Amino acid sequence: DGAIYEGDFVDGWFQGKGKYTFPDPDGAIYEGDFVDGWFQGKGKMTWQNGAIYEGDFVNGERTGTGKYTWRNGNTYEGDFTNDARTGKGKYTFAGPDGAIYEGEFVNDLFQGKGKMTWRNGAIYEGDFVNDARTGKGKYTFPDPDGAIYEGDFVDGWFQGKGKMTWQN
Repeated sequence: DGAIYEGDFVDGWFQGKGKYTFPDPDGAIYEGDFVDGWFQGKGKMTWQNGAIYEGDFVNGERTGTGKYTWRNGNTYEGDFTNDARTGKGKYTFAGPDGAIYEGEFVNDLFQGKGKMTWRNGAIYEGDFVNDARTGKGKYTFPDPDGAIYEGDFVDGWFQGKGKMTWQN
């Protein structure tokens, strides 16, 4: 099929350290630990589109802790389960509006408790559902306003019961 493996073999299996190159059009390259033919242990996967994952693998999937870097410069560092961002982690958005999310993930989504910090100084701490600020939370506006909203959020909007306090 055009795949290439270079590395250690034991009893006919990829075992130990090795490099596996997937056939085109994917062309991804895995370098790292193998157990019984599976990516297992520490490794690095590099895709042709420029994305890179470095971290733990179990039975050929990203499971454990690792760092994923997208071609655009966004990064995620934290827990993975079955190839998905699940557990605790930190997602950093690249670009001029960049933000940092630290908190809980489920199946690649911000889900549960988390904190989003924007470069302009705005901060949200609270609940996330399907990547959106939904539930109870606290939003601090960037200086010089310094206002703080604490209360209910739905899809990122202040909605329901809440309290707005101005610092100045």
